[in-house]
Amino acid sequence: MMRFTLGLALIVFTVIIGLYQYLENADLLAAKERGLLEVHERLDNAKNLQARVKNIRKVSMLMGDDQKFTLERLLDIGAPGMELRFVGQPRYAGGNRALFRHTFRITGPATFANSTKVLEKMASLPGFAPYKYCLGCSNPPKGSPEHLKMVQIEGYLYVYDPNLL
Repeated sequence: MMRFTLGLALIVFTVIIGLYQYLENADLLAAKERGLLEVHERLDNAKNLQARVKNIRKVSMLMGDDQKFTLERLLDIGAPGMELRFVGQPRYAGGNRALFRHTFRITGPATFANSTKVLEKMASLPGFAPYKYCLGCSNPPKGSPEHLKMVQIEGYLYVYDPNLL
């Protein structure tokens, strides 16, 4: 009788420990599955980030090329005609210093053909996003030929830092 009781106690003890181990392993398996899903999610986010970085580099201007005289030479403008000015300080995208935007303004006397040529060059260069175009919105300087009108073009210039992005 003692053997039967001892055997029954061993079986019950084994079942209790077995159930405990089973539940612990099930929880561990669920935790590993959640971890695997998180790793796959981070991997997908990293792939998306790499694609976004490539896109940013394609549509933004390289830092260093955003100097006033370089841009005037690229757009084929300058004194005595239209001139480029940066308005205010560059604005950074959140806490990230890799991507920022300048607000620019181009003003000066020009013909309609010359001003549209400048807009076409902006469209062909990365980073330019003009949002305002005004032809004849103010009087040209005295002594200017009559065929010249005052032009004002405003917009954003998006720039990225290759060392950080």
